Amino acid sequence: MIKDDVMALCTIVPLWGWCLSRVGYLRGTRGQRELWTVLVLLSCAATLRLSFFERGVTEWTGVGDLAVLVKHLAVMLSSFLLWRWVDSVAADAGPRRWWQRLTTAWPRTVFAVVALSAACVMFPFSVPALVNADGGRNFIGAQFGHLAGTAYVTAYLGTMALAMTFSGALCKVAARTARRDGQRMFSACMYLMSLGCWTGVGYGLFRGSYLIYGLADATYPMSVDEADDLSSLIQVVAIGLILLGVSFRGWETVMRSVQRRRRLIALRPLWQELVSVLPAEAVVRILTDGPSRFRDRYDPRGLWERLDQRVLDISDSALEVLPWIAADLPGQAADAAHACGLTGDDAEAAAQALCLRTGRRGCADSEPPADSPLSLPLLSMGHDLDANAAWLTRVARYYHSPLMDTLDARLGTRNPA
Repeated sequence: MIKDDVMALCTIVPLWGWCLSRVGYLRGTRGQRELWTVLVLLSCAATLRLSFFERGVTEWTGVGDLAVLVKHLAVMLSSFLLWRWVDSVAADAGPRRWWQRLTTAWPRTVFAVVALSAACVMFPFSVPALVNADGGRNFIGAQFGHLAGTAYVTAYLGTMALAMTFSGALCKVAARTARRDGQRMFSACMYLMSLGCWTGVGYGLFRGSYLIYGLADATYPMSVDEADDLSSLIQVVAIGLILLGVSFRGWETVMRSVQRRRRLIALRPLWQELVSVLPAEAVVRILTDGPSRFRDRYDPRGLWERLDQRVLDISDSALEVLPWIAADLPGQAADAAHACGLTGDDAEAAAQALCLRTGRRGCADSEPPADSPLSLPLLSMGHDLDANAAWLTRVARYYHSPLMDTLDARLGTRNPA
């Protein structure tokens, strides 16, 4: 396989892999569909770089370098779609910055008509691609010092560079906003996409510098093959960064799954401790269908459902032990936790853990209920599963910690046996 094909495959495989993996999400927002279409067009253009397809198109049509024209037009169309995506996002974000006004329909349409017309008119007058010793073809390198070919490539590179500039600036703004809002994963992905777009701009400038040297009849610092290899490398890096950036949902899903698995494992000791106080039918269900320790660690299927059921079991258990928790115990436990050096959420979690231990012990030992039992729910629970699991994980950490014995001793909640 020739060297150019290897470089092309470095972009083709991840591009098509991403596009195919995102087919199921096309019913999402308009922006998602536009980005998917942009990357499909880039995938088609990258595929046409393969020598097999270039030769096949030439032999089938009899038109030399037709594959190059189709490839460049596909990239230009993807650039206009990316330009339109920037405009749609800017329109939804409120007042536009000065550069965002350049992405509106009128400037975009004028530039599209001029660029596409210039490309179609100038292509027949361009110089045929150089054929390397290994069979690879270098179209842009052949336009060195040729005015019509330079004009054609400028229309192609200028369209791509402008779209990448607007997209890179927009992603940088989005990254800063997300960082201020505490959305670190989204911010990181937007920074990656912005960096990829600016790298794409660098690709256009690097290719353009080669053509400028040709028009000036100056000697370029690199050979044709070296310039082509470096530009291909820049292209691979740019596309790789953009794919990483637009894969935010994928990264978010993976990170959430990893986090849920950890919380499922962390909640297991507390869950095993408390489920014994549940009604008989719930205990039977848990004994029959309850996931094993092995499944908690190694089975990724149904993580959300299993974590939700575990949180629900613990929450129900906390309700079952309320009669054995005195109404003033949570406040006393919080004061004792503060006295032990805990503050904020840690003190509250430790207090709830002590109340759970006291209530569970009283229920399991068949002790008389408290004279004035707690009537309100003990655990700080909301409607978000991940937030609930995170809080219970904190409570579970204190439930089995040596600190509980210290708090027991301070409050005298353990009956002398």
